[in-house]
Amino acid sequence: MTAFAPGLSVTTRRLLLRPFDPSDARRIRVVIETRAPFLPPGAPGRPSGVAAWLARGAHELRRSGQGAHLAIEADGLIVGAISLFGTRWEAGTTEIGYGVHPLHRGRGYASEAVLGLARWTFGNTSLRRIELRADADNHASLRVAEKAGFVREGTLRAAAMRPDGPRDVVVFGLLGSDLSRGENGPGDGSGGTGETVRWR
Repeated sequence: MTAFAPGLSVTTRRLLLRPFDPSDARRIRVVIETRAPFLPPGAPGRPSGVAAWLARGAHELRRSGQGAHLAIEADGLIVGAISLFGTRWEAGTTEIGYGVHPLHRGRGYASEAVLGLARWTFGNTSLRRIELRADADNHASLRVAEKAGFVREGTLRAAAMRPDGPRDVVVFGLLGSDLSRGENGPGDGSGGTGETVRWR
C-alpha cells in the first residue's frame, strides 16, 4: 500500500477520526472567525476560502500519497484535527500532528486520537514507524506523546523558529512493536491535560 484511502476513518472509544467534508463548512467558518488554532496547515485564513478548502485543499495531502488530514469528532462536534504527513513509503515512515479546539482541551482527546490513528496505521498500511515532534517547552504536547506510548528519542537543538526565537524540538518515535507491550498497548489518554497544535 502506497496511498491512503479516500474514506479513511478511525473510531476510538470516544472519537471518530474522518475526512473533512463539505457539510463541515458552517463549523469551520466559525472556527476561522473565532481564530481557534487547531486546523491543519493549508486551512484557509478567511471564511470565504472554506468551501474550496473542504472540496479540494483538505484532501490534497491524501491525493499526493504523503498523508491525510482528518477531523476529530466527539459527540457530533468537530473538536480537533489530526494528520499524517511527510510519509516516505519506501522507508516505511510517517509523521503525525494534531490540534484540539481550545474549548475541548483537557479531556485527553489528542492522545486518544494519536493512539487511535497510530494503531490504524500499523494495522492497515506497510508503514513501520511514526514520528511526533514537539517544542521542548510545549509540555502539553510532550505529555500527549508520552501518554500515546511514543518513545522520546532525542532533542534537536534550536531546530524550530518561532516568532520569539528558536526552539529546541523533542523527537518521539513509535513502532508497531511498541503497541504490543500490553494487551491493549498504551492507554487511550482519556482524562488527560491540555493539548496544543503540533504540525511542522
